[in-house]
Amino acid sequence: MMGIVEAFLRYKMQHEENLYLSAYDELYILDLSKVIYMQADDHYTDVYYSSGTHFLVPFGLIKVENCIAERPEVSNYLLRMGRKYIVNTRRIFRINTVKELLYLTDDSGNSIPLHISKPVLRNFIDRVRQTVPDIE
Repeated sequence: MMGIVEAFLRYKMQHEENLYLSAYDELYILDLSKVIYMQADDHYTDVYYSSGTHFLVPFGLIKVENCIAERPEVSNYLLRMGRKYIVNTRRIFRINTVKELLYLTDDSGNSIPLHISKPVLRNFIDRVRQTVPDIE
């Protein structure tokens, strides 16, 4: 009977938008569908949810990025932006390359500006233009 439970849990973990990270006898469960962005904080990562909740996990941004890369269902919209951020591209509503600002929105409609370098923003805009050819 235990084999069925383990198989179910393995299947569930592979097909949901949660990311499970374990360290120091603790388990961190990140609901990636709620993430607006993640920000590097030395050897830690600040996670910001669309509800306004934010918290710190004891993993560097590269570790979180590598775990996301193994999950194709979320890696297509959670994108590394420069050295400091992983951004939920579904939450972007404005990009200003002159001011080096990327604007995200939360569940309450609040605007969240992130300072991101011009080359990173221009690269992102170019990638969007390649996939959405009707952009002026």
